[in-house]
Amino acid sequence: MKVFKDIGYFLEYYIDGKYIGTTLIDQPDRDEIGYYGKQEAKADTDIKLQGKKTIKKGTNYYTRMYPLCGQKN
Repeated sequence: MKVFKDIGYFLEYYIDGKYIGTTLIDQPDRDEIGYYGKQEAKADTDIKLQGKKTIKKGTNYYTRMYPLCGQKN
């Protein structure tokens, strides 16, 4: 029997309802996961996302957190 476990988490970033990108985190930063765990914020510094995208300082955005799942043999 294969058991799946969380191996980390990722944050999806949105601006004005448009998906911008993700970042990886090791530990959850909120209690709710997914749509119901939405958190709104204003960037106090530039936020570099995976790839080449950056959220500029002062931009309003929101995030949703999801688990990364791996496989344990």
